[in-house]
Amino acid sequence: MKVLVVDDEQPARKKIISFLREEKEIEQILEAGNGIEAIKTIKSENPDMVFLDIQMPGLNGFAVIEELGAENMPHVIFVTAYDQYAINAFEVNAVDYLLKPFDKERFSKSFNRITDEVKFKKRKTNDLKMILSELKKEKKFLERFLVSVGSKYFFVAVREIIFISSAEKYVELHTVKGKYLLRDTMNNVEESLDPEKFARIHRSYIVSIDQVQEMQPWSHGDYIALLKNGEKLNVSRRYRENLFGKAELSE
Repeated sequence: MKVLVVDDEQPARKKIISFLREEKEIEQILEAGNGIEAIKTIKSENPDMVFLDIQMPGLNGFAVIEELGAENMPHVIFVTAYDQYAINAFEVNAVDYLLKPFDKERFSKSFNRITDEVKFKKRKTNDLKMILSELKKEKKFLERFLVSVGSKYFFVAVREIIFISSAEKYVELHTVKGKYLLRDTMNNVEESLDPEKFARIHRSYIVSIDQVQEMQPWSHGDYIALLKNGEKLNVSRRYRENLFGKAELSE
């Protein structure tokens, strides 16, 4: 874990740092001698926890939190010689409050408490990432579209689609067997297709990635997608990243 110690008095910083060096969980210790340095270090280094002195010249500890926003702060333990700040410390969600002078035993209690908070936050974040990953895996994409031709309805398999184009209030499915109109929007159709197999390349086109033979530079960052059936589709600058890395670029 990465820890930042903020105090305008060097002896006070050294005391906390000496205690921290005895903790095996600590990977890096950072120092700041005032509130401005603290803000810069938190922004640039993103520490897991901060031991933050309250009474400092210029910006005090509360001003540091106000400047950064409580939601952007690491876990905080306030350190000060003034116990009248205790209530305010917990109002800004500090994990603990160390009143100077304190001994190793009192420090260890605070450190263990903040370490548990950091581990819980990381565990919760990892759990959320895992859940999101599983949800993406479980998401079901359409395998066929129901289209109408005259008075008849039948299914068009997604695997047969070469590309899809917009047609006013409809979209047009271009397949290996022919073209079919579907009353839907490009956005809805895009959401229903597997992004590993289809890519939006223009506000008016969605293409089967397997059908792209190469991409040819055009102008102003736009490209032309050359399909295996000889069709050429515009690839706009806005959407080109959807295909880069999935279709081989021509020289």
